[in-house]
Parts: sequence; C-alpha cells; structure tokens
Amino acid sequence: MVIAALLALQLAAAGPTLPAPFAELPPQTLEAGTCALFLWDRASGQRIAMLGRTPPILRAIIDGRSTDLPAEARDGESVMGFAPISRYRSASRSFEVRLTILPATAGGAVVRDGSLTITESDGSAVVLPVAGLAGCPQ
Repeated sequence: MVIAALLALQLAAAGPTLPAPFAELPPQTLEAGTCALFLWDRASGQRIAMLGRTPPILRAIIDGRSTDLPAEARDGESVMGFAPISRYRSASRSFEVRLTILPATAGGAVVRDGSLTITESDGSAVVLPVAGLAGCPQ
C-alpha cells in the first residue's frame, strides 16, 4: 500500500506529458530577421512546435526526430505572416493548427487560444489545446 501511494505521488509530481507522437521541441536559434511562432501544449506546458513564416513550415519532434513539414494550406487573415488556420502533412499523419493570433503592443504576437489536431492515417485524431508567442529577432 505504501509503495502504491509513493508511486502515485511520483507520477503526480512528474506532471502531464505530451501525447505520442510528440516530444518537447528543444530551444531553437533564429537568425536575425526571421520570424517564428512557438506553440506550447497547455496541459503539459511543454514547447510542442515552431511555425516558420518564410518558408511556412511546422517544426516538431515527431516519432523522436526533428521534422519540418511544409504548409499544405493556409486560411484566414494573417497576423505577422502567420495564418490562423494552417495544415501540414507527413507520410502517415495530417496536422491542422487553428489559432487566435493577437498582435502585441511591443511587437510580436500572442496566441491565447489555439489547437493542434493530429489525424492518423486510420482517421483517429488527437486535439491538443495550445498557446503561443510569435516574434522576429533583430
């Protein structure tokens, strides 16, 4: 009984983890003048993806590998060059990002509401609530 209680405490202390196929995206270095929008998984607080503006890509750690997926479609009025709805595809999955992007007064932008939907080839899907920040280093 004591072992079960200790195990439950350890699992609770570890906090939520990202669902498969994702792992946390490590810090990224951007060249001056490039812009990116970083997304965090709301449940775990981990950095889950980076959206590049030029070219429009989704970068994430998928199945243990750093992966850049080109945008397949982009819809809606862009903020800082980032579309509120964008779609990406790998060989076995599709990814849809839906964001409410708000320009920040000091430059950059904030994503307070958003989702990343991962759809497997068999049609099953996982929806992750996300938040994010966009910026362009000088």
